Amino acid sequence: MDLGIDGKVALVTGGSSGLGLGCAKALASEGVQVAIASRSADKIAWALGELPGACVGYQVDLARPEEAKDLIDRVLQDLGQVDILVANAGGPKAGGWSSVGIADYRGAIEQNLLSMVELCNAVLPGMTKAGFGRIIAITSLYVKAPDPGLILSNTARAGLTGYLKSVAAEVAGAGVTVNSLLPGLHLTDRLTAIERDIGALAQTVPAKKLGDPESFGKIAAFLASTHAWYINGQAILVDGGILRGLF
Repeated sequence: MDLGIDGKVALVTGGSSGLGLGCAKALASEGVQVAIASRSADKIAWALGELPGACVGYQVDLARPEEAKDLIDRVLQDLGQVDILVANAGGPKAGGWSSVGIADYRGAIEQNLLSMVELCNAVLPGMTKAGFGRIIAITSLYVKAPDPGLILSNTARAGLTGYLKSVAAEVAGAGVTVNSLLPGLHLTDRLTAIERDIGALAQTVPAKKLGDPESFGKIAAFLASTHAWYINGQAILVDGGILRGLF
């Protein structure tokens, strides 16, 4: 299927590894000019070697929201536009109400809410003017089913989901869609670093296997396509059926 995005420009934050890199690969394979952003210059250099086409990389720390706006300014200066934004940042530390403090909440909100808002706010004027834009945020299945051990992520990403839903209704008439993808358990470096028994973990998923970044990226690429123009304001689970609720 031709996704209709050949020649578009995409920015993928957190794009040097994991789900972000999966999205960057899928978009680049569709002829999209992809820019990736990451905190690590070494990871950027490695990831660019994995991507097809003439992709570029930017070093940025999304724990500092002001750097998000600066990032968009740099990409616009270098590439001229951003048609597709994949807004993605690493999750905050685990913990429940008794093990985290106000400083932890501030850090989570700055990285997983305010930086994402800055990215979106900075690309939306160009998208609405052009009459085309796709914003895809990567959040978590725990937006729909909060895990008490991930209270920082639950708090920040639920706020981001509210922001995205609000913006989606405002910009749809200008040809811009705003959605989020809610991943479940995917086989990433982060997961393998913290989980000892990947096989047992896979058995907790109704699909009996973990997701992979490449397949996840193809879902993001479809949402970025011209065909997905009527999908807007949605928080879409990509979790292999873990969440058992109806909605």
